[in-house]
Amino acid sequence: MKEYQMFFFDVDGTLLDNRNHRISPAVIEALTSLQKNGKKIVISSGRDVNTILTMPQLAAIAWDGYICRNGSVIADAQKTELFRVFFDQETMAGLEAVSARLRSPIQYMGHDDWLNCPPTPDFIAACEFFHRDPAAIDVRATRPDDQATMALAFNAADSDYAAYRTIPGLTVLPTPFHYADLVVRGIDKGVGIARLCQHFHIDPQDTMAFGDGINDLEMLQAAGVGVAMGQGREEIKAIADYVTDSVDRDGIVTALQAFGQL
Repeated sequence: MKEYQMFFFDVDGTLLDNRNHRISPAVIEALTSLQKNGKKIVISSGRDVNTILTMPQLAAIAWDGYICRNGSVIADAQKTELFRVFFDQETMAGLEAVSARLRSPIQYMGHDDWLNCPPTPDFIAACEFFHRDPAAIDVRATRPDDQATMALAFNAADSDYAAYRTIPGLTVLPTPFHYADLVVRGIDKGVGIARLCQHFHIDPQDTMAFGDGINDLEMLQAAGVGVAMGQGREEIKAIADYVTDSVDRDGIVTALQAFGQL
């Protein structure tokens, strides 16, 4: 069987189960085996590097690279940034206008994170999903010179976030968990794969990617083999090269074994 050289892993619902936010011992063993065989393993997440490093299981793994904030920030193994992109002023103004009209906060992610207006029940529900303290974020008005690489909007589970879709320069990535990722249009995890492959001089066809959500779609399409988790969104399963077991049944291990990588 073909030997793949680099492996990209979404975090929530792929590496981490959605209930306990833990990586199973079998998956940790598989990641260790890949690296021992000279392969590269990369985090590919909506989270940022600092958040990833606060999670002991993720921080304990010597990742070869990081695609963070859905491709808005890319870093190497030493966490040195290779790429970062910000919303332009028109997009920031559009986000502020929609937020004010809906009376719903936006969590901006720049060099620091801030919430542009007081928390709502949907924001608190999203924090509960991630086991985060809602009071930990700075609540303040957005300043004219503020910059953000990504943002989160909050609404009822499985909302469409239609109002945000009218904002120029913005891509909206809804989730089933009271929030949507908001990123610069044209930026996604697939762009991250292309940039890291160029950095490491690896053909994208020699890579595998694993994901479960809407924000993983371009990543699965960009990799040589795109693997959808068994519990993932139907849209992701439809475009995947392989649908594996659920995260609760060690779907990463199942797929790696099916493709002869373990």
